[in-house]
Amino acid sequence: RSIVGGHASLPGAAPYIVAIKTTSASTLLCAGVLIKTTWILTTAQCVNDKTAADLKILTGSHRLLTSKELLLVSKIERHPSYKPASSEYNLALLQLSAAVSLSSRVATVVLNDEPIISGIAVVFFGWGASSYGSLAYSNVLQSLYKRTLSTSDCRTQSGLVDLSADNICTIGQPGQAACTHDEAGPLVRYDTQKLVGLFNYGSQCTGRSPDVFVNVLTHKTWIDSIAI
Repeated sequence: RSIVGGHASLPGAAPYIVAIKTTSASTLLCAGVLIKTTWILTTAQCVNDKTAADLKILTGSHRLLTSKELLLVSKIERHPSYKPASSEYNLALLQLSAAVSLSSRVATVVLNDEPIISGIAVVFFGWGASSYGSLAYSNVLQSLYKRTLSTSDCRTQSGLVDLSADNICTIGQPGQAACTHDEAGPLVRYDTQKLVGLFNYGSQCTGRSPDVFVNVLTHKTWIDSIAI
């Protein structure tokens, strides 16, 4: 099992998730989501020191080890306010060289358009490690059911006083957490399947403190201005 405490997802459970790999060794860098047929949303941190030529994209597979053809990236658009040492504005858009064909296994995700309050049921997806310090990742996409904490509640209840305004938190059962290689994994609402956020940073895989996600709603104007 991977994601810590996660469960293997069924094929097609998250048809919008993509794996972002390196062109050289084809190793997993992080995840991302398909928001248009030619645009992927991920974190700026994931592609911080990368060029478009460094990246290849796997779509439509809940297994990382596959013979599926990888897609090429033509352009990286990082959020203009992102600074590598900060957890704010941690978003980037990747433009694909060619549009993907949509199917039951490949789909775009709709961005959440409602403010995030505490207690919303959400699902997190990722291929990340099952323990802190592990460089391994899961071959099969994992899922984890959690609940949201609003930005203000996360600051007051969890001691994350420096939490930036464009971040939200999730809590789950002890021993359930995002982990290494889960960067930019999608968090979606359980009821609408709309994209709430992308994994930003967490509790070193322990689940003892909340996992923190970039709140896509706060950046929807920027996303919509680029990915057209």
